[in-house]
Amino acid sequence: MNKIIVSALAVILSTNLCFASSAEDNKQKTIENWLISDAIELQLPAFNTTEDFSGSTFELKNLLQENQMDLCKIAPKESDKMNWNNEQLTWKKKSSNSKGFLSLPNKENKLYYLVSYLNTDQWSEVELSLKSFPMIEVYVDGEKQLSQYKHEADKAKESSKSLKLEPGHHKIVVKMLSGSKNNQFQLALKSKNEGKADHFELSLSPKQFMDINKVLDGTKVQSTSVSFDGKYALISYSRTLPPSDKSENWKEIQEIETGKILYTFRGTQLSNINWLPTGNQISYTHKYNDKASIFVFDFEKNSEKQIAENIEDFSSYTWAPNGKFIIYSVGKSNSEDWKMKKFQGMEDRLPWYRYRSFLYKLDVASGVKQRLTYGTLSTDLADISADGKNILFTTSRPDYSGYPYFKQNLYQMNIETFKVESIWEDKLTAGQAQYSPDGKQLLVQGGPSCFGKIGENIGNHPIANNYDGQLYIYDLTSKNVDPITYNFNPAIDAAIWNKSDNKIYFKAQDKDYVKLFSYDIASKEFTELNSYSDVVRGFDLSKNGKTISYVACGISSPYKAFTYDIASKANHEIANPEKNHLKNVMFGKTEDWNFTKEDGTTIIGRVYYPPNFDSNKKYPLIVNYYGGTSPVERSFGGRYPLNMYAAMGYVVYLLQPSGATGFGQEFSARHQNNWGIITADEIINGTKKFIKDHSFIDADKVGCIGASYGGFTTQLLQTRTDIFAAAISHAGISDITSYWGEGYWGYSYSMNATGKSFPWNRKDIYVDQSPLFNADKITTPMLLLHGSQDTNVPLGESIQMYQALKLLGKDVEFVQVKGQDHLIQNYNKRILWNNTIFAYFAKYLKDQPQWWDELYPDKNL
Repeated sequence: MNKIIVSALAVILSTNLCFASSAEDNKQKTIENWLISDAIELQLPAFNTTEDFSGSTFELKNLLQENQMDLCKIAPKESDKMNWNNEQLTWKKKSSNSKGFLSLPNKENKLYYLVSYLNTDQWSEVELSLKSFPMIEVYVDGEKQLSQYKHEADKAKESSKSLKLEPGHHKIVVKMLSGSKNNQFQLALKSKNEGKADHFELSLSPKQFMDINKVLDGTKVQSTSVSFDGKYALISYSRTLPPSDKSENWKEIQEIETGKILYTFRGTQLSNINWLPTGNQISYTHKYNDKASIFVFDFEKNSEKQIAENIEDFSSYTWAPNGKFIIYSVGKSNSEDWKMKKFQGMEDRLPWYRYRSFLYKLDVASGVKQRLTYGTLSTDLADISADGKNILFTTSRPDYSGYPYFKQNLYQMNIETFKVESIWEDKLTAGQAQYSPDGKQLLVQGGPSCFGKIGENIGNHPIANNYDGQLYIYDLTSKNVDPITYNFNPAIDAAIWNKSDNKIYFKAQDKDYVKLFSYDIASKEFTELNSYSDVVRGFDLSKNGKTISYVACGISSPYKAFTYDIASKANHEIANPEKNHLKNVMFGKTEDWNFTKEDGTTIIGRVYYPPNFDSNKKYPLIVNYYGGTSPVERSFGGRYPLNMYAAMGYVVYLLQPSGATGFGQEFSARHQNNWGIITADEIINGTKKFIKDHSFIDADKVGCIGASYGGFTTQLLQTRTDIFAAAISHAGISDITSYWGEGYWGYSYSMNATGKSFPWNRKDIYVDQSPLFNADKITTPMLLLHGSQDTNVPLGESIQMYQALKLLGKDVEFVQVKGQDHLIQNYNKRILWNNTIFAYFAKYLKDQPQWWDELYPDKNL
């Protein structure tokens, strides 16, 4: 558990507050009320009088020092039960006497646990003071802060310690070992902060607001897939292992009807665990001497069979629908240790560019392995036909002779004769293909321009945004293409053609929701499936075509695993691992808030309120956005968990500017050759309207934050408005030209941001719209955050903006996160990064600079 748990909490509940102010100092609060466990009988261990290797015997104080229970998991409320061996102990409320001392029965060698909760609405420095007669230990957020290991019958022993508490919810646990008389203690806290004395309160309620540990910790459900007949689910889980930066990943097989866990793969070295397409069997791989073996396990018969071994450079595999063979990939890098290197094209600077993979077939019955593809280009499996006769595979290559600079070929191979025929060649906008159930058509997922103009529904815009996923049906005989989602606004993410009912099931971005849909081939109608969720992360269809499994979350509820019965349309929850982890977390209200531009365009948004919101008060506002073609989903957690921002005492307004996918092709095409002007002006317009329509917003305390393209947007906004009191740009682009040339995906991303436009022919975009070239217009205090090893948006984008603002005498801060790429994924660095954001906002939006000054004190260099 972290030393001081970060929580986003202003004031927990007005009830159950239990503090008293000292007459000498109104900043001191004595903890008067406690939750106390029943007395616990302790026994000395056998041979306790025998000296150990250090010459010590086991003493009573060692009983207190023993780690009998995980204090991080204790979070009681009054009347709760606690299991102790075969007993159930009850937590009861107990109050101190008139002098502030808590008195316990005079019974020797009884262990008591006591709990109280501390809530602070700002970063605080407090002095924790203890006066105690009995032996005692005091813990704050799982860390021991004070202790006394000698019983003082006549005079209380005094000790104190200074603590630095981050805003939020903190737990104080006392372990006390009673003596034969005078079992009294007093614990008090004194604020060392300047200013008001009421920034922290004491409570007997374990209820809290969202904090970073609630976001990061606990068991998370990642994905799920179902067996052939839909009876069993293979569920993937992960969890962090604080305080280390390590994590754990594993899979379990669960019987769906009963919820019984049949098998767990926790702690194993097995990989690539998959269901077979026939029967309730799984396959997996295991490496011996760096070579892969493939096994099949029938968990109903409880038998295992090895079907392949000694596969060198193994990558991945796919089962044929008939279960008779596997297509697997073998890959190897052609990179070499070099002192001088001649690049073979722009992509050759990417570390993985010289990696190539090729396809092999494994016949399960005989164990025969055959190579299917060869050459200089990687071959990627697209699909295997239902009858097992043919496979689809693709190759792609850069081609700088014309926009968009990549070409894709799609081939069909008869795996018996190895005959290869080309389905398409030199496709400029790639597509992902799979067979129809009868093998006569292909379901193709790609952008609006995948088949040229036939799929584009972009109004008067000259270039489509090909991040906007579409579906097509391609006839293998006639070569005709049917753009089935031409008038369907949600952006397609993944799709499966169901051989059972001949419908297409798919996941799509519908504005800021991610939903499941079906498409009826005969009626050409789309139907939304009721997933009872806001955001579906992944889904799977059983091979018999009757059951869908998926993982999804709500705007204020964590990811869970579900199944959906296609016939009955019934949903069934099969995994909710964060239920207990979040049971004491209180969330604020969320609601939609949209506005309409002068041209009639509706810009949708949503609002997160603090859990203890009071419309009669004034609140600082944080505005969040992305703008880089994807909407910010209504997902739980994530890089910017907006529930947590609200829990820190901010109202949060998030909006989805023009150019985002999921709103229709015309809307997403607005992203092309815009680079933030329309986006920034919509954010400014929306923020002004939001402030005007909500009297509880303090218009002088408005901050904004965004990352990547959103970081660029943060910087651009400050060149066009002064309405913000603070701005945070993480991994933001300051110079569109340098990002275009240096970022790993700079020029390829620009195909959908500045299609057919370049630094030499569109100075008005690349220079005039770059924040760096308008830095002199910025007046807003700005924090630049960046991972030191960011390959997507190189570190120099923040460096050059920092340099510019420093030379201009502007209020700017620059914080690098060592060893991190575009995303801050290291557990402890993620917490520090998050605290940096909140400390900066506290300084400028709450006039509370103490946290920032503690994290980043000025140094005389």
